[in-house]
Formats: sequence, C-alpha cells, structure tokens
Amino acid sequence: MKATRRPLVVGLLGGIASGKSSVAAILGERGAAILDADAIARRELERPDVRAALVRRFGPAVAPDDTVDRAALARATFGDPEAVSDLEKIVHPPVRAELSARLERLLASNEVPAVVLDVPLLLETSPLAAACDLLLYVESPAAERRRRGVELRGWDGEELARREAHQASPDEKRRRADVVVVNDGSLAELRDRVVAWLDGAGGFAGLPRRAALARRSEVRDERDDPERRRQRPARRRGDA
Repeated sequence: MKATRRPLVVGLLGGIASGKSSVAAILGERGAAILDADAIARRELERPDVRAALVRRFGPAVAPDDTVDRAALARATFGDPEAVSDLEKIVHPPVRAELSARLERLLASNEVPAVVLDVPLLLETSPLAAACDLLLYVESPAAERRRRGVELRGWDGEELARREAHQASPDEKRRRADVVVVNDGSLAELRDRVVAWLDGAGGFAGLPRRAALARRSEVRDERDDPERRRQRPARRRGDA
C-alpha cells in the first residue's frame, strides 16, 4: 500500500565510526529505504570506464586483474590532496548520479515511508543535503570511535583524526542536525533509543520536516538525566 505523503528524507550525520550505518539499518527495519553511498561507490568502481580512468591516473597497480584494489587505491591517494581530488573527480560524479536517480525513483514511487541517506560528507560536498527533510546526528565519544576504527577497520590510533581533519567538525555537524542520537553503548541500546524516538513521534509520518522544525530534538542515554530516566527514555521535539 502506497504512502499518502511523500517519503521523509533523512540525512545521517556523525563522525567516522559513530554508528551511522547501524542507525540506517535500524531505520531500515522500520520500513525506510536506505541509500548507502559507500555500497554504490564500490559498485561504481567496477564500471569499465571508471576503472580505466583510475588506471590512467594512478597506474595499473590499483586495478590488477581488471578489479579495483581499494587498499591500493587508498595507498595511492593517502596524504596527497591532489590525488584525493582527482579520485573524487573520477568517482563522485557517477555515485552522485546514481544516488540522485535512486532517490528520485523512491520519492516518485511513494512506496516507502522514508528514505535514509547514508552519505559521507553529506554536508560538505553532497548536493543531496538540500533534499533532506530531517538531519539526524549520531553522537559517539571520540575514544569509542577510535576503538572501532582500530578493531573493526584495522586503522592505527591516529587514522580517525587524519580522516576527520578533512570533514566538518563533529560540533558543526551536531549544530546543524535536527535530531541527536547518542551511541555510546551496545547495538541493542542504540536500537532502543532510535525505536523510542521514532515510536514517540508516531513513526516516520509523525516526524516534523525541516521547514517546521524550531528546536533540536535529542535522544540520549537515560543515565544523563535522572528525571528523564523516571519519566521516559527519550525527549521528542516539542516536549517540555
């Protein structure tokens, strides 16, 4: 059954390894369509024209056996702003085009209640930021994000800081968000917070869109506020 209102477009913000993809997956469990830019980028890297452009710029080592080696590509661009810029010029246009096309189709079909944009540098470089009805910031302590980077991505302890130096600061992303979800515990705790926020609004259809937003909404750990712990797990926009 089709929705009666255009799907809500939710843009995810947050530091690297903050849990944005986990939040996207939770929202997906509640019926939202997920547009994952990283997944699309991985597919676009295998396009013959994209692969050929990468080889011309960075050499055959980045695509042995006609398959792009993402680790080799990362090594070829690491610490070189010009190389990073050239990589973005090759990869970003087809990724943006595919994201825009998929978003347009989802909005036109009106078959989902929401579309979640899991897009790196959404505020910094993506024109899709203007399409967002709501910006959700996933807040996670820097120490916890470093731990995830080391344990889950194999980074050294300083890699996260090096990568985030090329992004808007966490404080700036948080300031521009409409909703803040705190991710400083387990996946189950994160799911509980997201679900409490969404259910408290009456589902996606009950969430205000950016034009109607007046104040930031927060979904925080109950331990932050004993009074909140006694009353309810989350505060929605408009609550006292």
